[in-house]
Amino acid sequence: MKHSKYDYILKTVKAGINVLLEGEAGTGKTTIAKQLAADLKIPFSSLSMTKQTSMNAIIGFISINGKYIPSQFRKAFEEGHLFLLDEIDAADPNVLLILNTIENGYIAFPDGIVEAHKDFRLVATSNPQGAHQMYTGRSKLDFSTLDRYFTVELPRDPKLELNLTSQKVVDVVEFGRQLLKDQGSSIQITMRDAMRIHELTVNEIDEDPIQSVVFAKDSTLLKIYHQKVEQFKAEAAEAKKTQHDTDTIEELWQKIQEGK
Repeated sequence: MKHSKYDYILKTVKAGINVLLEGEAGTGKTTIAKQLAADLKIPFSSLSMTKQTSMNAIIGFISINGKYIPSQFRKAFEEGHLFLLDEIDAADPNVLLILNTIENGYIAFPDGIVEAHKDFRLVATSNPQGAHQMYTGRSKLDFSTLDRYFTVELPRDPKLELNLTSQKVVDVVEFGRQLLKDQGSSIQITMRDAMRIHELTVNEIDEDPIQSVVFAKDSTLLKIYHQKVEQFKAEAAEAKKTQHDTDTIEELWQKIQEGK
């Protein structure tokens, strides 16, 4: 199963439009880029952007011996790969300017101007532009950069999350998300977190995986979480369900759902 917006994105990229996938952490942006390359039957290449990523990492450089040293991007550009610029909002904005001519079908590399291969496709990812306070080292992308991409907002896909985990895990995660929202917390439970909780559950590694994955990060939230769990246990007891019957986290969440 793929993200609910996948077919739309595939058609857009197939048409040769540069796409910026914008979404919170764990929504599957990088996975989608790999799936696109597979469905388009072209190689996949990528570069994770940081403030330390230089222009040389993108376009290559001329060595002290006068020889051009190509980059992975150059190879993708000439040979027709799908290239992923991952988390471009973490890059130095000046470095991104090197790609400004890409919509015109060429880029000036250190050894000359090169035309893009007809199959070359460019996909970039970023976190939500209005939520950079939640992500370290991110910068709002300027208009010039954004204007060179068609931005597709990528929300968390509940159906995909369910497909990758289980209904039991989804119920637990939704409980956790509501608790965090009620407390005004900036902590997010991403789809990656849900998948970790799922693996910890099915492999019987952790009896209370959401506590370990999410609430152990903050002592205050952990205390509130424990209070909520005890509250649900008390409500379950009042409903004539014994403590013994709810001694696993899975049974407790099942009881919670039954009481909704």
